[in-house]
Amino acid sequence: MGTSTDDHTATGTGSDRADDARLAGLGADRFEQLRVAAVEKLDLLDTPAEERFDRITRLARELFGVPVAEINLLDETRQFTKSPQQPGTSPVSERAQSFCDITIQKPDVLVVPDATKDDRFNWRSTVTGERHIRFYAGTPLNLGDEYNLGTLCLVDSSPREFGPDEVRLLEELGSWVARELEDSKDQDRAALVQQSLLPRDQPAAPDYDVAGTSIPKKVVGGDFYSWHATADGLEFTLADVMGKGTGGAIMAATVRAAFLSRSGDEVADTVSAVNEQLLDDLGQTSSFATLVHGVIDTASGRIRYADAGHGLSAIVRRDGSVERLDATGLPIGIVAGGRWGVGEATLAPGENLVVFTDGVLDLFGGTLDALDEVAAIVAGASGPQDAVDRFAALVGSRGADDDVSVVVVSRRD
Repeated sequence: MGTSTDDHTATGTGSDRADDARLAGLGADRFEQLRVAAVEKLDLLDTPAEERFDRITRLARELFGVPVAEINLLDETRQFTKSPQQPGTSPVSERAQSFCDITIQKPDVLVVPDATKDDRFNWRSTVTGERHIRFYAGTPLNLGDEYNLGTLCLVDSSPREFGPDEVRLLEELGSWVARELEDSKDQDRAALVQQSLLPRDQPAAPDYDVAGTSIPKKVVGGDFYSWHATADGLEFTLADVMGKGTGGAIMAATVRAAFLSRSGDEVADTVSAVNEQLLDDLGQTSSFATLVHGVIDTASGRIRYADAGHGLSAIVRRDGSVERLDATGLPIGIVAGGRWGVGEATLAPGENLVVFTDGVLDLFGGTLDALDEVAAIVAGASGPQDAVDRFAALVGSRGADDDVSVVVVSRRD
């Protein structure tokens, strides 16, 4: 086809990008640096397959009747195929040999009916090599600015035509991909906010050390924990809201705020009040939360707590034995007018309280038999921070099927 195009097809070569960059008041090199930085900020390069992207490429293959539809992101030298990722095949290829390298240089859909007749492509290894590309159509992906981050493209090993209606449909699917990319940015911001809300400083509680970690299965998660000193001692809360991702994170933030607004109240009354406050919200989102909320009298070590269907708290004694703290009522969000009993235990000098979510159990087989292994990690650690670091390392080495949160409170000798 030479380099001729119709009204919907991008034209030009790499020099056109420099012209666009100068119009934006930037040199071509600086423009490309900013574009690559925008790609990297997505945090999607070199990541596994995700169904939210795979469903788009599956639909594109069916709608257009092509053997290949891809979502590609391009950094400085590489093309990374986010979807689909084929087992045994690298998702990374050389950008300089790709069609998408040309697509990202212009704002329009690029259509190549027959690559062997187009001087921009007929020499590339993707045409002359085993991929044997003849037809290509790609729409650039951006987030409302001038930086094209990648493409949604269609590929066939036989030449074919591509009309205006098909161009518009490809653009619509490209907009869908862009929304998913925008969601990735939003989730990254949400993750920073969620992590910033977790306590890091030691509370004003003499002779006690506290540490915690929360590792979401997705970018954000439904777990949260908090601790702070009150007039009655050291108050702590750990909750696991049903649901992962953004929905779980929103409800976790809501539950967290409800508990903080009642800091200092009697523990069972607090859980009851939060249940009544959030019952409708949890019901409307088909959600509930298990949690433990308690206060440690820092002078005596006495723990008073209310456990809403959680049951994943234990005291690791000096001799390594474990005392599990029982649940004292149902999860919140289940029934109106729920009441919770108050459990009591004592944390002696040299002992540790560990509170965690069921994602920790999954690291050891998923049953309560894992409690001994959890206790062994806490007992073998040099302190709370070392203990939670060990749990985080396990998540990194073994992976996790759920959000993982752990809080360890140690009473010094």
